[in-house]
Amino acid sequence: MRGPLPTFAVIALLALVAVPLARGEEGAEQTRETYKARVEPICKANRRANERIMSGARKRVNRNRLKPAGRQFIHLSRSFGDLLRRLVKVPPPETDMRRIGRWLHSIKLLKARVRLVGRYYLEGLKIRGNHEAIHAQRAAISANNTTVPLHFRYCRFSGVEG
Repeated sequence: MRGPLPTFAVIALLALVAVPLARGEEGAEQTRETYKARVEPICKANRRANERIMSGARKRVNRNRLKPAGRQFIHLSRSFGDLLRRLVKVPPPETDMRRIGRWLHSIKLLKARVRLVGRYYLEGLKIRGNHEAIHAQRAAISANNTTVPLHFRYCRFSGVEG
């Protein structure tokens, strides 16, 4: 006899099989290695862009061409903002939630500091800009120190010099 019971059983069986398959990627446990594999290409692309953005900035500051250097630093700040938006989308491993949160906070601070460097240079305030560049350097070091256990290669920040 064909009734609703066999049809319901088939649908229930398919649902039991389909739900774990649908959750496959999001339900999988994120590890440090998988997080690093997802984040490093983002950082690598950002690092290349930042190198292009900042080429010649130190020479401009040393030659007192502060306005073009200030625009470079503001552009760099926007680049860090883009990086931050992309990094936030990658779910961190459960065991490193606090560490990644501190790292993202340090990047946000670095972005703000770099923007201030640019603003000071645009205003012609070289000493204040240099002082703020030191603070930005400290934020970069803090971000790097936070992620030591993750063994990042491209997600490490080099000096922000004014």
